[in-house]
Amino acid sequence: MSIYSKIASHLPERFGIARECAPALLLMAAVSIILWCGVAIGNSKILFWGAVLLTSAIGALAFFFRNPHRTIPALTNRDILSPADGKIISIGPANEPEFLKKDVVRVSIFLSLFDVHVNRIPVSGVVKFKQCSAGKFLPAFLENASNSNKCVAVGIKCDEGFSMTVVQITGFFTRRIMCHLDLGQHVDRGDCYGMICFGSRVDIFVPRETSFRVQIGDRVYGGITVIGQKTSSFGKNKISSS
Repeated sequence: MSIYSKIASHLPERFGIARECAPALLLMAAVSIILWCGVAIGNSKILFWGAVLLTSAIGALAFFFRNPHRTIPALTNRDILSPADGKIISIGPANEPEFLKKDVVRVSIFLSLFDVHVNRIPVSGVVKFKQCSAGKFLPAFLENASNSNKCVAVGIKCDEGFSMTVVQITGFFTRRIMCHLDLGQHVDRGDCYGMICFGSRVDIFVPRETSFRVQIGDRVYGGITVIGQKTSSFGKNKISSS
C-alpha cells in the first residue's frame, strides 16, 4: 500500500470524513498547500485566487461528505434504527414485490443537501437481497420518486425471522449511490454501509405489524433515532448493544 493510500485510509476515522471522499480530499489538500506556498513565494494574484477557490471547495466537500462519530444508544433487540439523517416525509402502506413480496409499511426519509449523506444499517442480520435499478432523477420529496428514480435496494434478514428492505434513492441533484454490501454479508445495526451523494431519500419497508416511534415531520438521525420496533413475535425485549 502506498503512503498516499495509507494516509487516505486513516482520514475517515480521524477527521469524521466519509471514506468515499477521503482520496479526493487528500489530493485537493495537497494541491492547495502547493498553491499557498506559491502565493507566499511569488505573491501572485492568480495563485492567490486559485488557492482561495480550492480551499473553499475543500471546505464544502468536507461538509457535504462529513461522517460524524455516532454513539449507538442503549437498545433492545427489537429496535429499528434510522438508516439516514433527514425528515420523515411519508409513512404508509405499500407493496414490496422484490424481497419481502407482500404488503408492508413504507417509511420515507428525505435528505436535504445539508444533511449527513452517509447511510447506516437499521437492524443486525444478513444481506439476503441486493438490487440496483436504473431510473429517473426526480426531486426526492415527490411521492413517485420511490418507484421512478434510480435506486439500490437491500434486503436484510434477522436471526429471529424479521426481514426488512432498505432502499437508497437518487434525487434531482443526486447522480451516484454507493452501497458497500454483498450478498451473504453479516451486518451490524448502526454500521455505515454506503452513501447517497448530495442528499436524496431513503425508504425502509417493514412488516405491517411493526410499531412506530416516529411520525411524519419528525427529524431523524442515522444510527441514533429509533424508527420503530419489531413486534413481540420477532424476539424478546432484551437489551442489546448492536
